[in-house]
Amino acid sequence: MLEYSTEERLGPSQQPVRFFDLLRAIAYVALGSWLLYTADRPLSSGALLPLGYKTRLVLGGLLVLYGIVRLVRALPFNFRKPRTDDFN
Repeated sequence: MLEYSTEERLGPSQQPVRFFDLLRAIAYVALGSWLLYTADRPLSSGALLPLGYKTRLVLGGLLVLYGIVRLVRALPFNFRKPRTDDFN
């Protein structure tokens, strides 16, 4: 039985999903950075996320760390060179 790589089975339709993974990871880092940056600023009365100072710091830090982990896991799949055994 011939074994096919994931690239061959899924075809080029997998590329937009990979690009979306990169965008999602960057969005997590950006949102976490924004929460860390605005943690010490006073909140307006109609704020979307009325969180306290420490909560913003913790949530922002977790989002940045999670975004970095997602980015580290997504980068090799997007920028790796095809191996010769991928298409055999």
